[in-house]
Amino acid sequence: MRKFILVAALQLFFSIGFTQSFSIGDKIEAYNSGAWYKGSILETGTGTYAGYYKVQYDGYSQVQWIKAANIRMQQTSDANVENDKKGPRNGTYIILSYGSASNPIRIGYFELQNGKYTYYNMSKKNIGQGSFTYNAANKTVQWTSGPFKVANWSGKFEIDREGKTHKIRLNSVTIGTNSTDSN
Repeated sequence: MRKFILVAALQLFFSIGFTQSFSIGDKIEAYNSGAWYKGSILETGTGTYAGYYKVQYDGYSQVQWIKAANIRMQQTSDANVENDKKGPRNGTYIILSYGSASNPIRIGYFELQNGKYTYYNMSKKNIGQGSFTYNAANKTVQWTSGPFKVANWSGKFEIDREGKTHKIRLNSVTIGTNSTDSN
């Protein structure tokens, strides 16, 4: 029993002692559904929400209470700034739809290659091809032809993990992700 009490006391000490605190307006990244998402702190939790922060995600209208342990200050590096100017790298982007945050659905993938893209379903069937441009000023991919233009998909571009992960937000719940870890 003494071991249990000692372990519980140490866990409480470390959770209180090493939890980072954030201020309203801080630019942060919140871990949710297996990925880090950029946003900002709107409110600090009290009462039953003590230890949580209300987060407004960049590019989304909904807010969410997130545990402090799942929040970090936004990571920025010179490499990210330089990559933001260049835009998304050539390669395969896996498309996940987060209609249910706890159970994303993989709906296909696309290949980017020098201003052109090819869209495939999960069976590797070619669904269509098109072209795109990148606007560095507002960090967006504009689909200029093909199935993504027809679907009116957006193209907000983000870089995570010091350039290892490139993400293109196709709509509010669907993201194309390219990671150097999976190449």
